[in-house]
Amino acid sequence: MLQIAGLLHDLGKMAVPEDIIEKPGKLTDHECSIVKQHSYYTYWLLNPVLPGQAVPSWAAYHHERLDGNGYPFKKTADEIDLPARIVAVADIFTALREDRPYRPGLSYAKIETIMKKEIASGGLDGEVVTMLFDCRQELDEIWSTLSLFGVQ
Repeated sequence: MLQIAGLLHDLGKMAVPEDIIEKPGKLTDHECSIVKQHSYYTYWLLNPVLPGQAVPSWAAYHHERLDGNGYPFKKTADEIDLPARIVAVADIFTALREDRPYRPGLSYAKIETIMKKEIASGGLDGEVVTMLFDCRQELDEIWSTLSLFGVQ
């Protein structure tokens, strides 16, 4: 179920115009607010398909922060279970590691620095981040395999 949540976490981006998703430069405040709605739409698209399941929450909470300053639902640590924390960490790692229209992928050193700041500021679960970086060799192998297929 966690794998399904991870695969579907950005489903709500279908509601975001492609010119915003693919914009090579900095987004305007209005464009940012449109992009931030995608996790709300993810929840509302998955909830009727998987009623009573945890997958819609795990997928949709990937921009929530443990300190309650995330979006779209302003959940706090006691409302964000481990699978949702894992999806959040995986989402941030992937966003930093892969090339984006506005910048190339970042090095592990830069990613670790950013993610440690997120832990210190109350955003991410430190244990989940530690587990992620403990799997660096496996992550590199997966990333390498994906690049063979033009995915990244």
